[in-house]
Amino acid sequence: MVAKEHLLALKNRILPPGAGPVIELLSQHHQQLEMTSIILEHVPLIIIGRHGMIARLPIDGRITKLSQPPEILTSLQRFFEGEQILYVFINLPEIQFPAAVTEVIREVEERVQKRDELMRQIDEALERRDRGAFLRLAQSLAQLEE
Repeated sequence: MVAKEHLLALKNRILPPGAGPVIELLSQHHQQLEMTSIILEHVPLIIIGRHGMIARLPIDGRITKLSQPPEILTSLQRFFEGEQILYVFINLPEIQFPAAVTEVIREVEERVQKRDELMRQIDEALERRDRGAFLRLAQSLAQLEE
């Protein structure tokens, strides 16, 4: 079984055309999926790569190779009506964020953590009825939010 979060994290990668609905369908049936790091023969398999998708699915009793997103999606919907396991091979690069964007995200995360910590400390000061600490922490919070 593949974690649903792992499949949804694929959206942070560069998906080939038509892969979005396929990923959504896979995440709905994550309990019938098994990740693989090698391309297997003679088993139900979907390969999602940078330039497209290839699926080998059982149709009319034999494994059929599919490469067009609409036919893959339709065949997967039929496949998931049963209880078989689908093997998934992923070969997608991560989206590369510029260093400046990564730095801004890190700064925002730090600011949120500091705000949450100040809010926690303000709650504690209120519980202790410590007016001085409350005023000092509230001022720090106001400065942080500017």
